[in-house]
Amino acid sequence: MIRTLFLLGLVAPLPALAQDADPSNQLIEGFVACAMGEGLPDKTVTTLGLYGWTHEEDAEMGVANFQPGVGTETFAYMSLTPGYCHVESTSLGTARALELLGYLSFSGQVSLDSAETDENGCTTATLSNGVVAVITSGGNDPVCTSDQNSGVRFYFGDGQ
Repeated sequence: MIRTLFLLGLVAPLPALAQDADPSNQLIEGFVACAMGEGLPDKTVTTLGLYGWTHEEDAEMGVANFQPGVGTETFAYMSLTPGYCHVESTSLGTARALELLGYLSFSGQVSLDSAETDENGCTTATLSNGVVAVITSGGNDPVCTSDQNSGVRFYFGDGQ
């Protein structure tokens, strides 16, 4: 019971969580914002803002970039038109990212329905709201698994 209440505190969009320096908690914050943001920048900006994240739009690149209030190990970006939202960690691997994705169920609004491994060894998760999340390593040339970093890209509708 106490653990459940603690975990609920991790995903509830409360200003009290602003400035959380823990990379695991920052990933959860990013996952909640992306999964429930419906691919809409305004909705995602608002949710991440509750956690103390800042954002900057890059119209030329067609993305919004997000940074948590503290630390440099976690960041996010998304397309300015509904399509995808990406959360990346430079310190937590793909296994940990998948584990943390399971914490979405504590939001009370969306949960992890299934996770499958494709023919290349990459994990694809389907959320209860129909959003698809693909888990890979971070960086410019992602691979399916990594112990050092991770990237989770959420796809909305025809964005995949």
